[in-house]
Amino acid sequence: MNRSVTTKLKDYSAGEQASDERPRRKMKGQQYLAELVRRSGSKAVFFVPTFLYPTLVELAEDPIKRVLCHSEKAAGYMADGHAQASGRPAIVIAQGGPGATNLYAGLVDAWQSNTPVLAVTPVLPNSRYQGNSYQEAYVDFRPVTKYDTEVRTIDRMAEFFGKAYREMTTGAPRPVHLYLDGALEDQEWEFDFQFLDRRYFSYPAFRPRADEDLVEQAVEELWRAERPVIVCGRGAIVSGAWKEVTALAEQLDIPVMTTLGGKGSIDERHPLAMGVMGSYRRPSTDRVIADADLLLYIGSHHGGAKTEARQLPKPGSRAIHVDINPAQPGANFPNVLPLVGDARTVLQQMLMVALSEKRSAHGAWVAGAQKELRAWREKEHQHIYGNAIPIRPEQLVIELTKACPENTLYVTDTGYVGTWAGAFMDLPAGKNFLHCEGSLGWAFPAAMGAKAAVPERPVVAFTGDGGFFYHLGELETAVRNKINSVTVVLNNQAMAFQTHFLRSHWPGSRDLDKLSEFGRTNFANIARDMGAWGVRVSNPNDIGKAVKDALDADMPAVIDVIIDQTAVAPVAVMAGQGSRGSTSGKEKGQK
Repeated sequence: MNRSVTTKLKDYSAGEQASDERPRRKMKGQQYLAELVRRSGSKAVFFVPTFLYPTLVELAEDPIKRVLCHSEKAAGYMADGHAQASGRPAIVIAQGGPGATNLYAGLVDAWQSNTPVLAVTPVLPNSRYQGNSYQEAYVDFRPVTKYDTEVRTIDRMAEFFGKAYREMTTGAPRPVHLYLDGALEDQEWEFDFQFLDRRYFSYPAFRPRADEDLVEQAVEELWRAERPVIVCGRGAIVSGAWKEVTALAEQLDIPVMTTLGGKGSIDERHPLAMGVMGSYRRPSTDRVIADADLLLYIGSHHGGAKTEARQLPKPGSRAIHVDINPAQPGANFPNVLPLVGDARTVLQQMLMVALSEKRSAHGAWVAGAQKELRAWREKEHQHIYGNAIPIRPEQLVIELTKACPENTLYVTDTGYVGTWAGAFMDLPAGKNFLHCEGSLGWAFPAAMGAKAAVPERPVVAFTGDGGFFYHLGELETAVRNKINSVTVVLNNQAMAFQTHFLRSHWPGSRDLDKLSEFGRTNFANIARDMGAWGVRVSNPNDIGKAVKDALDADMPAVIDVIIDQTAVAPVAVMAGQGSRGSTSGKEKGQK
């Protein structure tokens, strides 16, 4: 390795300069790519062989994890989690043909969650193109990327990689994909490093302001409204706007709700915090949303899961929508005042206007929302503190958060487990909760990527047995790379949503269990056999100790929790299906 053309990993976002500031430097393609990885600030690169090995070898002396994964889809999820936890684009590398096909699926969630991931796969050289070459299959990445192109010549390599980072981090962040000719690694060129602008190595790269007149109009409407509500989405977290959200809510005396991706936009123990709304929600938010006469959406797609399939708020309800993507406000609902800009910046503008006047007062409205929340908590008291066996998911979530340090980063799967986490975890303000947009099985590999990005923080994956099965093999990856995240598995031997749906609609059908239920699996034993730490928990009184022991294990850890299969999550589409009480029918949770 030619150390004269390489530098140690530096924090370029903090303004530290490279040891060689020449804008143009002659080197091989593999050395240029390795330097790009260093400058990007990524703490890990995720890959499935055998593409770009010379570049990966160039990084041998750097403190950057080179994480060999068992599947391309999981590698994509790891990069997704790494990017979200670090606030920087992450890199995933895969082989072409079938490998690229697998990676495509791993980028769908990053596309939907607006996460910047750079995917690199090989393009066949002209001499082998359309020649029945080995693994010659072509994948169109355009539906899941913001930018997708081929890099076929060494003279334009720096230009295309620079464009990729700019596209990932400006406006609404999203994945990009480059088809790269692997032969370029060995070619030599004088690369122009001015294409690698440091401002594009974190996101958001720019923080645009909204139109001042529209900002003043928005604040005036919030003052005049009788029943306003603030709804924060993932964009508020990406922008780091939790202080501004809290300050504006306090100044205007407005209750705050979040989407699952927006958890952390306000301390959920704050008197104005009402919890998660939408399809995967606290039911107490439904009536408040239905009664609201004005909604302020901050960095949230006004889409299906956030509106209970376009049922809440009522069609035609007045809304103010803050979003960095100008196409989002008003995209799905009319009667919207658009505030186009970075969430934190726009909220600072709104605060300047709001603080120039006396505090708003919506005391009766806020008190009514708080009453709804208290009633819900009282209704759930027995589930949370009842010490039921099999364990209720409500009590598991409460005991888990009590046992974890305040700075824990939770990474949750979609569907059943995400709903329990969203509704029952009361977390502080900040980036403490990463949630996937719909790819079951995402949480475990995404938590690995997140832990690689923030090794100093406890990282807990919260998944079900159905989700954990997807990428169980990556437990070996975690052990091999010493990625010491903790995985909590809600083990009820079933795809729970489907089980409850089937039992509700076809209760007498023969062999109904074959459509949604699994055999008995002890994930703690599997973890120990793979070199990780593992424990099985069947009594709620043992949850706290298991969590603390897992966090202290100094190795990847799995907590296999036996939960009540009949526990129905508080999801809007499941209302009235199954049982919200104790175990009834088959007690498959007893295992």
